[in-house]
Amino acid sequence: MKLPGFIDSHLHMLGLGYYASLIDLSQAKSIKEVQDILRNNMPNNILIGRGWNQDQFQENRIITKHDLHKVSTEIPIVITRACGHVLVANDKMMEIAGIDISTRKVSGGDFSYTNGIFSEKALGLITDHLPKPTKNHLKKYFIKANQILLKNGITSIASDDFCVFDIPYNDIIEVLKELYKEDLIQVKITEQVNLPKSQFIDFLNNGYANKKINEKLKMGPLKILADGSLGGRTAYLSEPYADDKNNYGINTFSDKELFDLVHLADKNNIDVAIHTIGDQATQQAIDAIKKSLEITKRENHNHALVHAQLTRKDQILEMQKYNIGAIVQPIFINTDIKIVDKRLGERKNNAYLFKTMDEFLDLGFSTDAPVESVNPFYNLYSALTYKSIKYPNLPSLNKGQCFSVKQALKAYTVNNLKYIYLDKLDESDYIIIEEDIFSLEVERIKDIKVKQTIINGKIVYNQDKKTL
Repeated sequence: MKLPGFIDSHLHMLGLGYYASLIDLSQAKSIKEVQDILRNNMPNNILIGRGWNQDQFQENRIITKHDLHKVSTEIPIVITRACGHVLVANDKMMEIAGIDISTRKVSGGDFSYTNGIFSEKALGLITDHLPKPTKNHLKKYFIKANQILLKNGITSIASDDFCVFDIPYNDIIEVLKELYKEDLIQVKITEQVNLPKSQFIDFLNNGYANKKINEKLKMGPLKILADGSLGGRTAYLSEPYADDKNNYGINTFSDKELFDLVHLADKNNIDVAIHTIGDQATQQAIDAIKKSLEITKRENHNHALVHAQLTRKDQILEMQKYNIGAIVQPIFINTDIKIVDKRLGERKNNAYLFKTMDEFLDLGFSTDAPVESVNPFYNLYSALTYKSIKYPNLPSLNKGQCFSVKQALKAYTVNNLKYIYLDKLDESDYIIIEEDIFSLEVERIKDIKVKQTIINGKIVYNQDKKTL
């Protein structure tokens, strides 16, 4: 069966390739299992792992530096949670980063020297001291990610790549230009420009605003992280977490700081894509966009909230009023279904209202890979059932929010055009799948495989020959 190529409107292409090279901790069911995996992958210089989730652990607690010390006190160790918003470092890594008990706190982030746990903007205290990738490393990561995307039938993406490493954004742009020139990657990229204010001003001064670099690469919206994740309890809520009564999460910007960033983009005719998971972060983002639009009077903007998991119905109507779109990830239900009741209690009924959003807003689907699988058929299954692939015995999170196949495919293709700045689908970008998705029973949709991926009329992935 022929379908349009999938458009993923928010992921991390560079991160997808990079994390494929790290130690995978995503399947660990206990802290002991994390320790065993790390011991079995001991390097000579540094140990970096990704994907752990304390909600899967038998110990039912977050991992700490003390657990890592049982692996090694001599080799620096850094392991990042599945969400990417929390990491744990051992004492050796903190020593390399120059962190001790007297290190000052970071605005918009948090860390504990005692436990080695870092979150949000405090992550940079550690990640800025990790080994910097060479140009060849960057190329390898992008090529690997390109292969993964093509295998999954994804032909266009909006990608957040500038924040993966502490390196100049120009380096990423130059690497992508070379890769396209050498035809080593084929997926079309709209870059979600994730830069701190000073670097974003440099980006503007260098003439990159809304710039089309080549036929497959363009600069898109300013990407802003306004809060954290539900699993890491760093999503910014209007009421405290049900399982942590003194915790409202983390807002990474003050109201003024967020407005200043939004307005800097808005007055330069650049859209914003703001990461908001908690409902209070959503409100903060809506208020900043609204305040800026009242000044700039922009009418044809593509401002959007990314994730919007806990956005309330009243906020959806306010987003509609100001033409603020939503880029959402039904696949998040795959993992969050196990924790949403613990984190939110009764508020879970006012969460993941993606079908409601689709009735009022410009709603696009994405995966946030590598946070969750980039597989679009997993994502579609989540949208159609509101059930989890990881925890199949758990009931649907909210049957009233389930999409039809037609609605879900539209959110994954046509609806996403505005987030990659196109007016219509390119008929020369399409995929061939092995089943008729419209007649297939829902439970089998998650198992669909892509037979061929075609970009600009050329076969760039073939199931039998892998890549061409």
